[in-house]
Amino acid sequence: MKIRRFIVAMLAVSITIAGLSGCSTKKAGGKSGDDGKGRYVEKEIELPLKENEEAVGLVKGEEKGAVLFALNQADSTYLAYHYDGNAFTEGDASWLTHAGQSKDRLIKVIRGEDGNLYALFSDSEGRSYVVKDAGDGSSQPIDIPALGMDSGEMYPYITNLCVDKEGNIFLADLLTGETAMYEQGTGEKIGSFVSGQSLNVAAMPMDVKDNKILLSGSEDGELFCYDTESGNELDKTVYADMDLGGIVKLGDSDDCIYADSKGLHHLTLGGSISEDLIGQNTSGFGAAQASIVDMVEAVKGEYTLLFSNQSISGSTTFKMYRYVYDKTAKAKPSQILTVYGLNESSAVRQAIAKFQEDHPDVGIEYKTGNVGEGTGTKADSIRALNTELLGGSGADILMLDGLPADSYIEKGVLADLGSLLKEIEKKSEIMDNIVGPYKKEGKIYQIPTRYGIPILAGSGDKTEIFKSADALTAYIAEHGWENVFEKTNKEAVMRLLLNMYYRDIINDKQQIDTKLLAKLIEAAGKVEESDDNLSFYGEAGGQEESDWDVGGAGSMAEDGSISAHEIKGVMGMMMPFHYLRKMGAVPADVNEIYTPHDIVGINKASKNIELAEEFVKVLLSEEIQSVDIEGGFPVNMPAMKAWIDDIDEEPGENAAEIGVSSSASATEDGERGEPVEDIIRLPSKSEVQSLAELGKKLVVPVQKDDIIGEMILDGAKTYFDGSRSAEEAAADIAEKADTYLSE
Repeated sequence: MKIRRFIVAMLAVSITIAGLSGCSTKKAGGKSGDDGKGRYVEKEIELPLKENEEAVGLVKGEEKGAVLFALNQADSTYLAYHYDGNAFTEGDASWLTHAGQSKDRLIKVIRGEDGNLYALFSDSEGRSYVVKDAGDGSSQPIDIPALGMDSGEMYPYITNLCVDKEGNIFLADLLTGETAMYEQGTGEKIGSFVSGQSLNVAAMPMDVKDNKILLSGSEDGELFCYDTESGNELDKTVYADMDLGGIVKLGDSDDCIYADSKGLHHLTLGGSISEDLIGQNTSGFGAAQASIVDMVEAVKGEYTLLFSNQSISGSTTFKMYRYVYDKTAKAKPSQILTVYGLNESSAVRQAIAKFQEDHPDVGIEYKTGNVGEGTGTKADSIRALNTELLGGSGADILMLDGLPADSYIEKGVLADLGSLLKEIEKKSEIMDNIVGPYKKEGKIYQIPTRYGIPILAGSGDKTEIFKSADALTAYIAEHGWENVFEKTNKEAVMRLLLNMYYRDIINDKQQIDTKLLAKLIEAAGKVEESDDNLSFYGEAGGQEESDWDVGGAGSMAEDGSISAHEIKGVMGMMMPFHYLRKMGAVPADVNEIYTPHDIVGINKASKNIELAEEFVKVLLSEEIQSVDIEGGFPVNMPAMKAWIDDIDEEPGENAAEIGVSSSASATEDGERGEPVEDIIRLPSKSEVQSLAELGKKLVVPVQKDDIIGEMILDGAKTYFDGSRSAEEAAADIAEKADTYLSE
C-alpha cells in the first residue's frame, strides 16, 4: 500500500492573542523583571492575500521586516508582499513567475546568507531545481548535476534549501538523510552532512549561518551542528520534546530558536533543556494540525511565523503571527486551570488555545497519563489520579475517556453539569441521542463532546450475526470464523467483542457476567490468525487505529467477509466507503452503539468551578467542534452542518487521495498479472450526510473503564495460550475487577 497524496484535513481555529503559561518567562538571552513581568506574547497579523492567492513562503526582508510570497492560482503568477512590522506593501516577484513557467511546484523560497533570493522547485516527474533571483525580473538557474537521476529509478527528493554567505548551496535529501553542500558556480559537491532519513516530508529542519550548519538527527530530539569548512561536528543537542516537523534558526551565539507544533523554543547548542518562549497551550501553535510554513527573525529577538491549515475539501487557509517580548506583560498568570486526561487530545488542545484567547491572564496546565512514555502503566496513572480526587484535590477538569467515571459519580467526585448544559443548549443544538444517555434523574456528571460511529461493512447476512452476544456465540460455535473476518487475530477480535458487548459483560453495578465472558473468550479463541494482520486502514491511516478496527479493507468481496471499524471523521470514511461503493453496500451500525470521545467532567472539589464551566462551553462551542481532528464527530449540530457544508458534492482535484496497490488475481494458467491500484478518494457530501443521519440514530454509549478492559484482554490471553480454560479465565478476571473497583 502506498500513499500518493494524503492531506490531513482540518479547519483552522481563529486565535488572535494569547499569553505564556507554565513556561519560562525569560527573554532569549535576557532575564525576566524583578516585578514579575515580562514574557513573549502572540500578535496575529492580518494577511494581504486576495482571492485565488495562497501563501507559499516567508523570508527576511532585504534590510528589515519580512517578505511574504504568494501564488495566484488563477493565472499562476507569484506576488511579493513586504511587511515592515506594521503593514504590507505589494512588491515584485516576477522572478518566481519566470521560474515557475517551466516547473510544476514551488517547494521553498529563501533569502540566502549572501543576501540573495533563491527558490527550490520540482517538476511533474519529481526532479528538483534551484533558481536565483537574477534582479531583472527573471530567474537564474543553478546547475547542480547531482539533482539528475543516478540510477535511472528515482530523483533525489529535496525538501530543504539553504545558502551560506559564500553562496554555497545546501540541499537536504529526504530519501538518503543527507544534506549536501554544492559550490554555486560549478555545481560540484564539496561537502556532506548526514542527519537522518525520515518519512515526514516536513522534517529535516536545517539552517546555515557563519560557517555553521544545524540540522536534525536520525533520532527524535537530536540536532547536530557542523563546521561547514572542516566538516567537523561542533555540538550535539538532545531535546527530548522536539517535534521533528519543525523549523530551526541559528542564533548569533551558540544557540538556536526551534519552532514546532509544541511552541517556540530557545535552545543552547550542546544542551538538553529548552526555554519555552511560547507554548502550544497559549497560542496558534495549539491549533490542530497547524503546519508551520516558515519562520523569520525580522527584528532581533522577535519572531514572525506563517502557518497553514488545509480543509477537508482541499482549500488552504493561512495565519501569520508575531511573537514579541513584552516587558509589561505579567510573567505568570493570575490563575491556573488544570486539565487531566489519560491521553493527549487535539480537541482539548484546540479548546485550550481558544480559552486562552478569551482569558489571557489564566494559565492552563494540561496533564496526561503519559502511558507508553516510560512513566508507568495506565493503571499506575489512574490509581495516582484516584488518590488525588478522593483526597479532595486533583485537576479542575477531567477528560474521562478510559477513567472509572461511574465510580467517580458514585463517590461524589464529579459536579452536576445539568444547569451548564441547559445554558449551552440555549445557544447551540446539542445531539440529545449522544448526550441524553448520560442524564440520570435530572442530573448529568459527564458530557461526551465528540463521538465515533462503529460500522460493519460487507455482506448483510454476516453483519446480522453480531446483533446479540448470544447470536454471535451460537453462530461461531457452529460455523467458526471462516469468511467472517480476514486478516485478523484472536486479540483483535477479543477487543472488538469487548466493545460490542461491554454493557452485557459488565452490568450497571460493575459486576462481570462470567458465563457470557467465558463464551466470548471461547469464540475469540476460534479465530484462525492471519500472518497479515492489516486493519481497515493498514499502513495508510486517516486517523489513529481503534479497537473497533478488525479485518482487511480489501478482503470484503465475493466470499462474504466483512470488516469492522470506528469512523471518527471525514478522512476516516475514505477506505471503508470506497469498498462499500465497490460492493454496492451501505454501512450497518453495530446495535445502535456509539463510542463517546473527549468526555468532559468537572471536579466537584475544584476551586475554579466557574472557569472550568467556561472551558466546557468552549469545548462544546461551534468554533471548536467545527474542526475535524479525526477524534470524533461533533455533538454540536451547527458544527456538524459546517463539516458537511465544507465537503464538495464530489471530491475536487485538490482533495486527498490514497493509492492502494494489491496483487492481481491469478489467471487460469496460474500466472499473476500486474498489481492493481485503487485510487481511494474523499467521500462525497451525500455520503457524509448519510453517515451524519446514521449518527442521529445511535443511542447506546460504550464507555469502557480501561483498567477493566485490560484485565479482560490479559485474562483472555491465558485461554488463547492454553494455560487456562475460558471459565477459569473469566472467573479470575471477575475477581481482579472486584478488587480493583473496591480500592
